[in-house]
Amino acid sequence: MKLLIKNARLISEPDGLDGIGDVHIENGKILNIGTGLEIGGIPTIDGTGLCLAPGLVDLFAQATEPERDGTEHALSLSRAAAAGGYTTVCMHTGASTVEQVQSLMERAEYASCELLPAVRATENNVLLNYGDLKLVGARAVYDDESITHPLRMRDAMFRARKNSITLMSRCRDMRLYGEGLMREGAMSRVMGRPSIPASAEAVVVARDLVLAAESSCCVHLAHISTAQSVALIRDAKARGVRVTCSTEPHYCALTSGELTNFNTMAKLDPPLGNPEDMRALAEGLRDGTIDCLASGHIPVTRRDKLRSLVSAPPGCSGIELALPIALTALYHTEALSLPRLLACMSSAPAAVLGVERGRLRVGDDADLILFDPNAEWVCRAQDMISLSHSTPFDGKTLRGKVRCTIKAGRVVARDGAVM
Repeated sequence: MKLLIKNARLISEPDGLDGIGDVHIENGKILNIGTGLEIGGIPTIDGTGLCLAPGLVDLFAQATEPERDGTEHALSLSRAAAAGGYTTVCMHTGASTVEQVQSLMERAEYASCELLPAVRATENNVLLNYGDLKLVGARAVYDDESITHPLRMRDAMFRARKNSITLMSRCRDMRLYGEGLMREGAMSRVMGRPSIPASAEAVVVARDLVLAAESSCCVHLAHISTAQSVALIRDAKARGVRVTCSTEPHYCALTSGELTNFNTMAKLDPPLGNPEDMRALAEGLRDGTIDCLASGHIPVTRRDKLRSLVSAPPGCSGIELALPIALTALYHTEALSLPRLLACMSSAPAAVLGVERGRLRVGDDADLILFDPNAEWVCRAQDMISLSHSTPFDGKTLRGKVRCTIKAGRVVARDGAVM
């Protein structure tokens, strides 16, 4: 397929691009980048007033496989991802066997974006064979429950390094969670609800940083949400510890105050933080302490979210709203520049996963996103493509709208409609 995009603002921080230009696509590749390109007889998109950037790359999105009635599965996840501007997604299904990964890879052939399976790090407290799992397509290892035993985590670091696969750590000590429903702080005291201290995350962050420093192994710390964690990671990076980390846009946009009136849509895991946490996350993204913005897509059905605050599962559908939320909370508040924000959602997560994505260069796969950074619109949960319509942003005004998602030179989504 041939395609020409003209007069868009081309943005790619690692490629030093930020200016008005044109992109010519043929056979799924970027054939030319320049200004004033004129090619007759091929489809042309006018990018005037829009930004053209590398397709977004996600480190964390959950799905259920095999699919069950009403729950997000691989193909529905890929459609929501394409609508949100994602062209590559690391999909977490809890897979732990070669056969499960092979089945996921077969399903991925029909997806609207590239799906890269993540697999469990352990099964029944025993480390899995990361080498065999990587050979059939796994790109990362991750346990939804934190690996509690430090020796097992240390061994997982060595095994991941040996097999050149990304180890993601779930920084959560359930012994400190207790019966907590929200972040400990002024709001939890006002509401009189059991709370979760910031230390429930920070103690695992600190442990994994010590292990990474001692072993010289790299680890990715996922779902960072507290000021304590940001400070620990900043100090470790200054000492040369090999660590990367990610947070999610909703932690940069909302605080625990959203749980007023027992709004279960705002019950997340980790829980929404306090204002000082939100400020620390923005500063961490700005100075490079935090490498990536992941979607944190943990889809929960609206039926389950209609339970009480105590029994409703934590999580929200984040993948098709991640960019607008990030633009609203970080770009339009001048916390992050647009090139930096986009790098945190494309080239940086691609580097963590070890895949050649997130760049805008001649010869690269034409995985691209065209978006309006200034469009204002009101989020309506019922209009979401994800099978989970649960979001704490329902009814809120967001700034930034995905206009077109291009995967391997083919338009896969346009103005919220997936092809």
